[in-house]
Amino acid sequence: MHFKPITNFSSATILISNDDGIEARGIKLLEKILKRLGADVWVVAPNKEKSGASHAISSDTLRSMAGHSSAESFPNVIHKIDERHFAIEGTPTDCVRIALSIIMKNQTPNLIVSGINNGRNIADDITYSGTIGVAIEGLLRGVMSIAVSQLTDGAEIVNWDLADIYLEDIIRKVCAQSFNADCLINVNFPNVPTEEIGKIVVCRHGTRRFKEGSVEKKRMCMQNLDGIYVPESAFPDDDNEIHSKNITISALSINLTDEKENQKLAKIFL
Repeated sequence: MHFKPITNFSSATILISNDDGIEARGIKLLEKILKRLGADVWVVAPNKEKSGASHAISSDTLRSMAGHSSAESFPNVIHKIDERHFAIEGTPTDCVRIALSIIMKNQTPNLIVSGINNGRNIADDITYSGTIGVAIEGLLRGVMSIAVSQLTDGAEIVNWDLADIYLEDIIRKVCAQSFNADCLINVNFPNVPTEEIGKIVVCRHGTRRFKEGSVEKKRMCMQNLDGIYVPESAFPDDDNEIHSKNITISALSINLTDEKENQKLAKIFL
């Protein structure tokens, strides 16, 4: 299965969420950018920061909502700000589930965009990321999904203008294609002055584990691992590229099967 391309945003509906909370600077900038596309933009996001929530859900809350169809039935969970803005007492994934099953039940979005996260979501970070969790839930619900993040690394000054300049065109180009329904698109902006920006680089999901000087390299590799980590990919490491002043973009699959190692298991358990 593949997602249908989106070429006419004036007739498209977009849901946005995040893990930094509905009042975060990044989600407000994202809404402004997406409205320039001419789409009908809905915001359903946590009422407070939920960074690091990954793909977690509040199971008791969601079970209590099963079969209900009105947001007004849950005033302690769903806080309606206006017709297009809702703050949720829950995780980023809760926000998507509540949005699609209750708030937007009669208007399924064509696209879900998560972010813009205050901090990178590259390399090993993506396993913890609530920003990525939003996009994963979108895929599970059959909606094309894009995650967007801004590198900060604790800097006092962050150049959010890069997203304002480049993201609209990136989204137009991505959505004009037909991507696998297991695939989410992950975009990360470096934190550099606008005049120093490099280029947009298609990357692999990189790693910061087991590098020289790392705790893992010093302690874990000697005890538990043989060999050196060498990824098999034609694409560069996203962690290296974002620190080389480039915008990184990656296609990530939620199919976690390792086909090569499965072959090894198949030989063992014939």
